[in-house]
Amino acid sequence: MADTSQDKILCVDDEQNILDMFRRTLGRQFALFTASSAADALRILQHERDIAVIMSDYSMPGANGLEFLQRAGEISPDSVQIVLTGNIEIDVAIKAINEAHIFRYLPKPCPMEVTKKIIADALAHYRLVVAKRQLSEQLEQKNLELLQRNAELAEKQALLEHELETAKIVCSKFGKYGYQVPNGLDFFISAKEAVGGDFILNAVSRDGQAFYLMMGDLTGHGLQSALGGLLVTEIFDAQCPDRPPLHELASIINRKMCRKLPTGLFCAAALMVLDLAAGRLQVWNGGMPDIYFLDKQGRIADKVHSANLPLGIAADAGLIGTIADYDIGGIESVFLYSDGVTDQIGAGLGLFGAEALKHALAAAPTAARRIDRVVAQLRNHQQHQPQTDDISMAEVNLPRICRALTIR
Repeated sequence: MADTSQDKILCVDDEQNILDMFRRTLGRQFALFTASSAADALRILQHERDIAVIMSDYSMPGANGLEFLQRAGEISPDSVQIVLTGNIEIDVAIKAINEAHIFRYLPKPCPMEVTKKIIADALAHYRLVVAKRQLSEQLEQKNLELLQRNAELAEKQALLEHELETAKIVCSKFGKYGYQVPNGLDFFISAKEAVGGDFILNAVSRDGQAFYLMMGDLTGHGLQSALGGLLVTEIFDAQCPDRPPLHELASIINRKMCRKLPTGLFCAAALMVLDLAAGRLQVWNGGMPDIYFLDKQGRIADKVHSANLPLGIAADAGLIGTIADYDIGGIESVFLYSDGVTDQIGAGLGLFGAEALKHALAAAPTAARRIDRVVAQLRNHQQHQPQTDDISMAEVNLPRICRALTIR
């Protein structure tokens, strides 16, 4: 049974004996307030909140019950109103119900059992009214919060769209494949999003005796990676024509990234230089997957593991130094790729993996580009799964590159 001891009831009657009777019969069960006039009752309503039921005599000096209840409804709109009268008139009852929104119209005197039953019904109705109002207020608040959240999301969406357009403009300034692709360089690059973090750059020294290649995988996507890529490209393009040693090129890029880019934005990178005059190939790997040296059949003859930190993490030049050096005579081609290749998820939720990559390289027809074979195998593995990460691949065929540079 519901606890009614805290329910507030206001009884209004100009007859003191009626008020005394209410105090005796209702005072122990409810939080009871009594008033002998409309003016006193209105003062109580102005000071007491949450009056659940107002039970008023119809005929009182100064104001009839309906006039009082209309004013009471303005002060305490949730209160449920009951009218008591000794004169049962149909027209009064109709007026009470239509104009003052009276819950019940009771004769006077009324048996206490009936009065208590009507009060119980009025309290149940009051709880419904309050619950409905609270739900309405909560709904209104939620709607306001939703409108605010939608406005915030729209603002964020506009900012993201602006950032994306800015990133596209920045990317258009440096071009992901270098400015001229010589015969002997095959590549493939596919961004996961509109603006990815992978890039491939190539350059030939001013004297035509050195070919440089850089594959990078910047942290993040969008504007952040685009700005990082723009900085790296500017440095690469500015340095390579002067034929810098590979360790010097890596050191310059690393130093300027540490100086100009925010902490946390770094670049896993593979750099190589083919020096025709010296007949040497140098390779630097900082945070990229193994770099493969392939024979004519696409089998792996050797590999260069990552032995350096990615660029942009630490400015210490001593962290740049591990470079692999080879005679170009015994090398057919060099294959570089980003981890988006081996990490691609397939239909069975398995990764493409290094073994599948090696198989695709070796199984490529002699007349076809090996990269095309790898891409076909990768897409066959992927099926309908979304692209997991940016994907980049490059193959440098040394005999073809050497001929292209010699003819140049």
